[in-house]
Amino acid sequence: MRFNDIRLEKISESNFGSFYKGLTHNFYDLKENKFSDKENKFTIFLNDLILRQSSFSNSSEFNLPKNFLIEFRENIISIIDLNGLLEKIPSNAIFISLLENLIHLIKNFDFIEDKLLFAENVLHNSIGLKQLSFFSLEKDFEELMINNFDEVFVFHKKFGVCKINLILNQKSFSNIIQRIANSVGRDFDKYNPLLDAHLPDGSRVNATFNTISPKGISLTIRKFSFTPITIVDMIKNNTLSVESAAFLWLMVDGMGLYPKNILVVGGTASGKTSLLSVLSNFARLSERIISIEDTLELNFLNRENWVALEAKHVKGEEISMDDLLKNALRMRPDRIVVGEVRGGEALTLFTAMDNGHAGSMGTIHANSARETIDKLSQKPFLIPKSHLGLIDLIVVMKKTYSVSGGVKRVVSQIAEVSKMDATILLANVFELKDFVLEKVNLPSHLIEELAGQCSMEKNELKKELETRQIVLTWLVENDIIKAQEVLEVIQSYYFDPKKVLATILEQN
Repeated sequence: MRFNDIRLEKISESNFGSFYKGLTHNFYDLKENKFSDKENKFTIFLNDLILRQSSFSNSSEFNLPKNFLIEFRENIISIIDLNGLLEKIPSNAIFISLLENLIHLIKNFDFIEDKLLFAENVLHNSIGLKQLSFFSLEKDFEELMINNFDEVFVFHKKFGVCKINLILNQKSFSNIIQRIANSVGRDFDKYNPLLDAHLPDGSRVNATFNTISPKGISLTIRKFSFTPITIVDMIKNNTLSVESAAFLWLMVDGMGLYPKNILVVGGTASGKTSLLSVLSNFARLSERIISIEDTLELNFLNRENWVALEAKHVKGEEISMDDLLKNALRMRPDRIVVGEVRGGEALTLFTAMDNGHAGSMGTIHANSARETIDKLSQKPFLIPKSHLGLIDLIVVMKKTYSVSGGVKRVVSQIAEVSKMDATILLANVFELKDFVLEKVNLPSHLIEELAGQCSMEKNELKKELETRQIVLTWLVENDIIKAQEVLEVIQSYYFDPKKVLATILEQN
């Protein structure tokens, strides 16, 4: 046995597989029998009907209700045919509709123990990712990474990278990728060996053809979360503290007058985009937000005055992030949010800041505030030193792992940026010490600056900061985690802070 194939003790189990501790990475072993024999046979029968590999006449052994097959044809197969789902991946809305229909059809089948799980399994294995359906069914899987037919890995929220005991069927795997390509209207072959897109459900996909990846076709899918993360989730998960969250809330809002320019930085999959979405939802609903991304990932909930722009990378139709950012400046934005600053668009963003577009936000790959400043002055960004002081705050995200706690994403540094002559100065307001984000015992120059801009006393603004901390603490203690409910409390505070505080005091 190879060193990297050694399994140690079992560390967890789910409906679909078991997790084992390994020496170089963990393992996830798929279970062969998730359902009873009769459930498995019925699953195969329904899958074959959907895929036209069986006829309705083969239903005698299941003793089906009289109208079941007619309703199955009308409510499942006809919708699949109408939307071409044997050639494409379904959108989330269509999948949920089919799921509800199927659950309704099987609600009186006593031999099916878990109706939701059974229906999900049938649909994922017929019109979903099929052999890779475990990725959709396991809720805590974040990313799927396939290097070759026998090299399949996932990233789990708690257990990190896990190797799967799965050897893919080459024909089935190729069919899955072709359906993904069809879903986004792209070609994927030796002449078009790169596929970078997102699925109808929002998941991000990248695939490479074997002309440029000699080991074989590769596939990477980053799952889209249908439950938006909120500032309350981040506080409860110890991503940041209540005090630091209140500080960021105040800086993003700027008392509705002078919002600060903020960059969220960190390594790959450190949680930058999630934090950017959370911070952006501190913006007042009256403000018009234009977001610019290479691939849509930001989630601003049901905000009406928001326009999402996405770069396009199709031959003859190239529309870059920089093109979109320049266009956004003509759309009367109150806020510009850039999903990931990578190159030429950086200068346009800083020019926009210089021209008075306050409250701009974005992410960048960097491991510290100092590294961010150094990178921005170099290729491919080439931001003039005279512009670097336009950033007000740098928030650093970090991904950590421990055997006891698993994978965690935390804010490791919140640094204020200032300028003295030609020198860029950085001062930490919060920093991570012994896994706790603590306030540095130094005055915040942004608090002083904002107080002056709003014609407030410094102590008056500090009291405002404490009040917002009370609101966030109340949200956490009352377990208010639904994104829309959190948004409503934040926005209600802007409209009538006294009423919100009175509600909190009354309940306490």
